[in-house]
Amino acid sequence: MSFKQIHIKNAFELSKEKVVNEFYERIITIPIEARTNLKNELITMIGEERTRGVFIRYGWHCGVSDAEKAMSLEWDDQIDLALAGPKFHMLHGYLDKVEIMEMSFDEQNKCNFIEVLWVNTFEASQYLKAKGLSKEPVCHNLCGYASGYLSKVLQQPILVKEVECRAMGHEQCKCICMPIEKWGEEITSDLSYYQANSMIQELDEVTAKLKIERDHLSKASDIHRQLIGELLSNQGIQKVADILFETTGLTVFIEDEYNQIIVKSGNLQEHLTLQTYRDSTTTFVRYSEKLSLLRTPIYYGQQIKGYCSFVYTGENQPNELDYMIIENAAITASLILFNESIKINTEQTIKRSFLNDILEGRLAKEEMYKIAYYLKFNPSSTYWMLTLERFVNESNIENELASNEEMIGHIHQFLKERNINSIVSQKLNKIIILMEYPTFEKIHLSQSSFIDQMLKHCSRRFPKYRIAVGVSSVIQEFTQTVTLYNETLAALRATNHRKNVYYFEELGIESVLFQLQDDLLIERFVNQHLGKLLEADSDDFELIRTLFAYIDNGSSINNTAKELSMSISGLRYRLAKISEILNHDLNDTQYAFTLYLAINILKAKGKIEI
Repeated sequence: MSFKQIHIKNAFELSKEKVVNEFYERIITIPIEARTNLKNELITMIGEERTRGVFIRYGWHCGVSDAEKAMSLEWDDQIDLALAGPKFHMLHGYLDKVEIMEMSFDEQNKCNFIEVLWVNTFEASQYLKAKGLSKEPVCHNLCGYASGYLSKVLQQPILVKEVECRAMGHEQCKCICMPIEKWGEEITSDLSYYQANSMIQELDEVTAKLKIERDHLSKASDIHRQLIGELLSNQGIQKVADILFETTGLTVFIEDEYNQIIVKSGNLQEHLTLQTYRDSTTTFVRYSEKLSLLRTPIYYGQQIKGYCSFVYTGENQPNELDYMIIENAAITASLILFNESIKINTEQTIKRSFLNDILEGRLAKEEMYKIAYYLKFNPSSTYWMLTLERFVNESNIENELASNEEMIGHIHQFLKERNINSIVSQKLNKIIILMEYPTFEKIHLSQSSFIDQMLKHCSRRFPKYRIAVGVSSVIQEFTQTVTLYNETLAALRATNHRKNVYYFEELGIESVLFQLQDDLLIERFVNQHLGKLLEADSDDFELIRTLFAYIDNGSSINNTAKELSMSISGLRYRLAKISEILNHDLNDTQYAFTLYLAINILKAKGKIEI
């Protein structure tokens, strides 16, 4: 009887030499140490993951080959044929013993589940000998062999997965054999090891990707050099946008921290209204059905000070190069803005110091003119001034100063955008704006319209504040800057909740008195006419307020009582008391006008509030 007619159950009862010689035309032996050294060299050359795949596929081909040999013999059924696999395993010396722990087939003899125990596998022994304990199973050759053998003889794709391994510290190695469809997502990563992709093909793909990356890096580097060149040549932020559009063909814009577009380049067909946006990373976002934006933050001072954005139409999306370019551009924009910020802050500090020195009287006329020329302020030009005061509940000095500084920055930007030559400073918690009048006239706005625009600009950023403004007259002499300041303070004191902007020229005859250089003369005028009433009045100036309302209402008892919410009799009593203190008839029109003027002076100087 020939070997091929031997029943499968009896085939392995023969000597190992007999079985090997009958099964295989020729067989070679490989020392375990040589195989281990080969594996280590492969790991060094192609990496651990690829080496694992090589030995799994090697085992697969060995298993398929032995399955074909076994299928040439006689067997009772597929189960007996499947059970021959462990005998082939032991025949090759892969392990000492195979124990079938559990095996399940359905009615059509299709495999459902096989649990196997491998005793003393050569792969686990070699790993323990060379490296010690492993964090994951190492019997890759055996898994590949069992998967190939079972898949061939059972005519269904079977995947064998090692769940316990002696190299990990378990007593023996255990594996689970199941059809691929029963594993689910658990074996997604394992399947990749059975896919024998051509390494040459993979290298070609990697080379192609590297070429693309090289081209991207080259283009990004070229754009970066251009951007740095513009940074060094002090061309400004607009040039950054222009370079990005010219080199990428993408419409680009740069916005400030308040999401207002400050520069743009390209063909921006749609008017963009940017909502509040505070993403700290580069993000691709849908703006509308037609437009998408790739936006990246611009940092300086560890804060986001704006965004740089590419515009995409339709379904177009950014590639890796776009991400590289826009992030490099954001760094350049950050440096430009930082340099501009330093320049502006330095210039503003000098200007503010100059204005404060003028207001404090620390500069002689010659020195004042010299510094003015240096700061490009023509002493022969005309000037006007605004003084702003903010009102907010529960404030403190530290917050007031910080908020003033922030508002000063926004006001300066507002004036700069309109090319108005100016100095913005603060004094006594108030913001002072000195402007060269001819540069203001070039914007072709009235004073009231200009101030209204500026207040709206501030209120958008500081909505919780009520801002009052005192407006000076226009002077022909730069040395009279102190006079402008005093005028704005006088006008500022006249503001109230109903009228938050007051012009010095609206103060009336009392404005003339403020032109006098002799403050003592003004005080004597006030004391002469109101001194006795001030001495007799209470802390809240009840009598002064009543007298002012009475004169302001044209000496009308009814109108005054209505304004003060007083009874007619009560008002008459109070007016009689005032007349008695002043020892003068309040119905004297000329005298009433003098009293009214004196009260307005007190009000303008901030001595009383009405």
